[in-house]
Amino acid sequence: MSDSDGEKKIVPARARRLSKPLRRNGHRPARWVPNDEARQTIVAELGEHKAYWEPFCGSMAVLLAKPVAGHETVNDLNGHVVNLGRCLQDADTADWLFSRLQRTLLSEDVFEHERRYLDANSGQLALVEDGGDRALHFGDLAYAWLVVSWMGRNGVSGLQDYNGRGVAVRWTHSGGHGGRRFATMVDSIPAWVQRLRAVTILRRDAFELLERIEDQAGTAIYCDPPYLVKGAKYEHDFEDGDHGRLAALLARFGRARVVVSYYDHPRLAELYPPERWTHRKIEVSKALAHQGPRGRRVDDRKAVEVLLINGESVAAPAGGLFGGMSP
Repeated sequence: MSDSDGEKKIVPARARRLSKPLRRNGHRPARWVPNDEARQTIVAELGEHKAYWEPFCGSMAVLLAKPVAGHETVNDLNGHVVNLGRCLQDADTADWLFSRLQRTLLSEDVFEHERRYLDANSGQLALVEDGGDRALHFGDLAYAWLVVSWMGRNGVSGLQDYNGRGVAVRWTHSGGHGGRRFATMVDSIPAWVQRLRAVTILRRDAFELLERIEDQAGTAIYCDPPYLVKGAKYEHDFEDGDHGRLAALLARFGRARVVVSYYDHPRLAELYPPERWTHRKIEVSKALAHQGPRGRRVDDRKAVEVLLINGESVAAPAGGLFGGMSP
């Protein structure tokens, strides 16, 4: 293992530090959608299941919030998400990462140093996956990515220019504070380690994955694809026709439980016909990447997220939820 400047370090054995109980309210690994307001509703709509699939796992927020199932497989094309998952599944690397982050303060200089490291070394993710020098890249890239993701502005992880937007600064007394969020993220790492121990983490084409999943009762599939309209370009985005391709693939599932989330859009009625799909709407706060400029009214930063379910809704209505979408 090495620090970002290449100096070799001895990996410490800190198993006791990683033996904390699972914290259900711990942070997710990356800072992007789904919004926290929607997460618990999504988990409820998945229902009881024995097998769980998430082709666009992103921040793993839903996986970390839901009860453990016998078979759980998540997938994402973002190499940093997959690399972090592998890092947390390796005992020595997880101990080293946790120890180093505990000694890291939210500093603009630290952010800039790790941002430059990511710019120079993100291409080395391929070497890690091909069995290259893990000691050099495996943990260092995970550390740098967490620092940039959590010290940077909220809601921009996973975008093409996520590491070029600067360190987060709260200019008002209301809302969250970057230093507190970063510290809470670090404290959540033991929970991630415990939760991901039996999870399979893939980096594959989501469409190919969906073609192979068996349609059977007891299986739950959650899809959080790139939205139809967004305020910024994702690192791995959809072309226009990909939304129709996804809808067609998901239409074949009749026994498995499928939940899809999008921001509300008129095309959803065409892609997911209400006579076949339940449309459940939730009012959420927009991720920063999809908000307008600071200074707009608070109401302008709200959005309607739609859960598309291939069956009846099973979650009880909660605050902020309103009626199903009419055809």
